[in-house]
Amino acid sequence: MKTDPFRLDGLSALVTGATGDIGQAIARALARQGASITLLARSADRLEQIAADMQQEGAVVRTAACDVTDIEQVSATADQLQLETGGPDIIVNNAGGARFLADPLDITVSGWAKTIDLNLTGPFAVATAFGRSMVERGSGAIVNVGSISGLRHLPGMTAYSAAKGGLYSLTRALAREWAPQGIRVNAVAPGYIDTSGWDAFDKAEVEESAGLQIPLGRWASPREVAEPVAFLVSQAASYITGTVLVVDGGALA
Repeated sequence: MKTDPFRLDGLSALVTGATGDIGQAIARALARQGASITLLARSADRLEQIAADMQQEGAVVRTAACDVTDIEQVSATADQLQLETGGPDIIVNNAGGARFLADPLDITVSGWAKTIDLNLTGPFAVATAFGRSMVERGSGAIVNVGSISGLRHLPGMTAYSAAKGGLYSLTRALAREWAPQGIRVNAVAPGYIDTSGWDAFDKAEVEESAGLQIPLGRWASPREVAEPVAFLVSQAASYITGTVLVVDGGALA
């Protein structure tokens, strides 16, 4: 019987930033392919609500309340998950975001540090804390969720662009370091995604201010980011590592 290389049956996945629109879509996409899911984010109440919804859909879900910018929390949560489950087979570093828009001269060291902590240091901490069991087992897949702003700077996003550019370098570094241990590490670079965070904005004005046009003529749904993530962690992508998959409707073309 031929096995579907896109299926994730028998694998466990950790998704950070799981209460956001993209995080939820990723968790559901992985669950649809058969993975059991650990949802990780700061809000325990919101995590439980999402877990309950996914369980009604037939998913196997657990939750872990944790702030990825708190290294001690990350380490303790990884140790607990290791004891309870043996550790994840898949890690999706989805937690992140642009904390502010500002001219470089107006960025404070504190604001810079918070952006780097959330978008670069946090993913490093998660990958190394939760990925330790992967290294020991000799298998696993990691996907870091970045942004097209890490490939082409968007106005007002100096700190965010630097953090996401660093995340892509981290992706390549971990891919090279851990390839001998059977671990693949990739990233996705979403463009404009139609999430609730943009509800208060005029999308046409946002595109114009950034100087970008989308050849496909629309913003993506969160699911259109989630499905490429599901592909990258599957055996269908077994020879792909150290790459950044751009998911932007052609905006950078």
